[in-house]
Amino acid sequence: MLTRSSRSLLNLSPQYRVIPIVESRAVFARAIETARVRAILLQHCNLFELAPLLESAYHRNIAVYVNADHMDGISADAAGLRYLARKLNVTGIVSNHSRLLATGKGLGLQTIQRLFVVDSMGLEGALESVDLHNIDLLDISPALAIQYIVPYLQEILPLPF
Repeated sequence: MLTRSSRSLLNLSPQYRVIPIVESRAVFARAIETARVRAILLQHCNLFELAPLLESAYHRNIAVYVNADHMDGISADAAGLRYLARKLNVTGIVSNHSRLLATGKGLGLQTIQRLFVVDSMGLEGALESVDLHNIDLLDISPALAIQYIVPYLQEILPLPF
């Protein structure tokens, strides 16, 4: 039986805020052996291949988040999210889709909304899609845009990003 990590992105200290994005079994195995890793984001992965490694991550108290938009082996629907929450005990999910995030939140998962920002108009449109009741964190891409929008985001958003 897998036991969820008690760790969370919501309370990581600044020295641990770099989060590895894992796309294979080999990278997952290396990431969980790294001393400074406190959270992992599974991206473009087959969860059934990675499920055996989840127990190792949880024993090291590493929070595991899954990109629900890019997972193989499980559908990105209520049943798939329920499996992630109850059987695989992941800490949370990442998605572009508000409906998925609301479902995940209802299942007790932490939720991260991914926003892709190309320009200021795209930022405004993306921010309109954020439902503060169902989102714990924002993932804003591309990272190069962050330095230009941080002051603006800090003024208008009550969420960490």
